[in-house]
Amino acid sequence: MVKMPDEVFQALNNPKAGKVLATVHADGTPHVIQVGSVMAPSPEMIAFGAILMKETGKNLEAAKKDKKKVTVLVTCEMKSYQVNAKVKDYVTSGPLFDKMNEVLKGLGLKANGVWTLEPTDVWNQSATYEAGKKMV
Repeated sequence: MVKMPDEVFQALNNPKAGKVLATVHADGTPHVIQVGSVMAPSPEMIAFGAILMKETGKNLEAAKKDKKKVTVLVTCEMKSYQVNAKVKDYVTSGPLFDKMNEVLKGLGLKANGVWTLEPTDVWNQSATYEAGKKMV
């Protein structure tokens, strides 16, 4: 587990930032979706609501079982960060689940559960000379 740098933590919690989740199908095909419900409850955790995640949910279950990593890309203006992570848990009750649904309620949505990820490494993927630099 690593602690995400503050700028990455802030970007993940910025509602205006774009967030993309990359997983892999059983046949090895990449699967990438935009995820609007991403938040970072702490610098050591990323969470997102499972609203319409059918294929992604299967891929996350497999990644957890097989101890494979997934990737979250967050972009805000010219800054972009790639966070590789382990799938930790899927919760359907509790404070994190309640908080996620409180946020989603304002959008007219409801999560069936919340996936949590543990960051393993963070890369700067900004449109600058820092692109490709490992941050932690």
